[in-house]
Amino acid sequence: MIVAFAGHVDHGKTALIRALTGIDTDRLPEEKRRGMTIDLGFAYFPLSDGETIGFVDVPGHERFLPNMLAGVLGVDSLLLVVAADDGPMPQTLEHLSVVQLTGVADVTVVITKIDRVDAARVEGVENSVRQLLVSSGYPDAPILRVSSVTGAGVTELRESLIAKSGVWRQRPALGGFRMAIDRHFLLPGIGLVVTGTVSAGSVAVGESLVLTPPRLVARVRNIHVKDQAAEMARAGDRCALAITGPRIDKARVQRGHWLVVSSLHAPTSTIDIRVRVVTGKSLKHGRKIHLHVGTASVSSRLLLLDGGTMADGTEGFLRLALDRPIAALHGDRVVLRDEVSGRIFSGGHVIDPFPPERHRPRAERLARLKALAAPEPRVALERLLAAEGSVDLNSFQRARNLSPATLEDLAAGISGQIIGGAGHRVAVAASVGAALRAQVLQALREWHAAHPDFLGPTQAALLGRMARDHAPGIVEAALHELLATGEILREGIAHRLPEHIPALPASDEKLWETVKTLLDEAGLRPPRVRELAAVLDLSPDAAEAFLARLERFGRLVRVAKNRFFRPDTLERMAVVAADLAAEADGFSAADFNRRTGIGRNLTIEVLEYFDRSGITQRQGEFRHVTRPPPA
Repeated sequence: MIVAFAGHVDHGKTALIRALTGIDTDRLPEEKRRGMTIDLGFAYFPLSDGETIGFVDVPGHERFLPNMLAGVLGVDSLLLVVAADDGPMPQTLEHLSVVQLTGVADVTVVITKIDRVDAARVEGVENSVRQLLVSSGYPDAPILRVSSVTGAGVTELRESLIAKSGVWRQRPALGGFRMAIDRHFLLPGIGLVVTGTVSAGSVAVGESLVLTPPRLVARVRNIHVKDQAAEMARAGDRCALAITGPRIDKARVQRGHWLVVSSLHAPTSTIDIRVRVVTGKSLKHGRKIHLHVGTASVSSRLLLLDGGTMADGTEGFLRLALDRPIAALHGDRVVLRDEVSGRIFSGGHVIDPFPPERHRPRAERLARLKALAAPEPRVALERLLAAEGSVDLNSFQRARNLSPATLEDLAAGISGQIIGGAGHRVAVAASVGAALRAQVLQALREWHAAHPDFLGPTQAALLGRMARDHAPGIVEAALHELLATGEILREGIAHRLPEHIPALPASDEKLWETVKTLLDEAGLRPPRVRELAAVLDLSPDAAEAFLARLERFGRLVRVAKNRFFRPDTLERMAVVAADLAAEADGFSAADFNRRTGIGRNLTIEVLEYFDRSGITQRQGEFRHVTRPPPA
């Protein structure tokens, strides 16, 4: 169980943790000098049954509110500290509003410094606190009285926490591993260490994870869970991971990054959320705000469904357009702060981390969000299928962090049917599946009519024709079905209807036999256009026109101005890229050149083609494989 100690500055949070555990959570020299918590502090209280309660000490000063939010958005319970001499203060109210807005159910209040005032004052503060708890939706929250100086009430508080931990349910270690990083530092003889609270899944020593959003592969060297060496960390654990990797260093790691299994690396720049607006505040369409999610803070722009304003005290859906990509999944707690004043004015949860474009009608968008808001995946899937007629199961699985077995169970129980291949499946209502396949066929007919002398479009071109009305994954699944039934044929990189049979002139077919032989003999380094022109006894312009005709028939792919490849040659080179990416954390152009031996200039041309085609993604000097090449 992870408990956050929150409350106004100088109300005794750090002293209370020290009284409970003997640990001083103020670790920074400036904290020692100023006698004030500035950043997150951590302590642990071992129990007799071998379990441990983790404590997070968060700053109470309003200037350090971002640090406070990084510490509380992933906790199980809040212990709100109120000094008897001051009573509830601005940060008392603000910290309580955070857990109220984000749905933290378990709250305990501790009135500290009771040695400084008389009994009547303590009674008055407790009455004020009780009224505050009732108005905030925590009428049954316990209130304890403590002095960290005399020790009065410390035993009772300790026993209360022990009793609470005894009935606390350990988070199930379902789905893939996720941990938001709140600290990172170097330890002599150990290397880089990152700390955080595991929100899902589990990880063992020796396993590989991905640092996201920057996408750096990290191997877990060792694990400490609640200050004890361990072989594994799982959901609900407060842990420290020593990590290493080809490009892992302290400068590249930040608070706000996540360590996740590779399948959950999916940075997003747009999220749909459900929030409640703080009383006395409002949300205006287009307003700039700070979003806090996990341990990250990022500037964002509010986009309301109807524009206008969301009034105080109301709840609703809205979209955030983020200034930079973040890692977020369904259910993550969020808090919104004003960019100018820094005050909190809203909070809630992520509903859709990968939302569709905004061009859809409001009623359709609202139906989608209401369906996705259901906490149970099975209910959400059925409602989404009823609302939209189709659900991209890969995207749904990732957004909810579902295990493959859980997804299989859900897919087996839905009322619709499953289309697509093993790598990309879509759930559709029976009528929608038929209509979708008909739309793909119609799009291909229209393409043939517009380009009668082409064999057919590439998959990317065909998906692009339908991108406005359907997500690419859904169209891709329908296309897979049509290829499997033979209603659409694929030749090289081209797709065509069986009845569409354009033919190259006999003279081109004869030249093609020569070109095919030359390309086969050249291996991974095909001749330039002018070199082919010389062999074919054509002018460079005539040779280029002939090769362009072959490309229209899917037999060649133009990679650069003066270079054409056979599709299967590009597939072989994409396999090389995938192998290099699997061996290390991405690969450089030099790595690719050494492995293929095709030369520096051609290496750059091929990799730039892969980037344009979405096969690879470049990040600085390195590239990562994002999908296999067109077949």
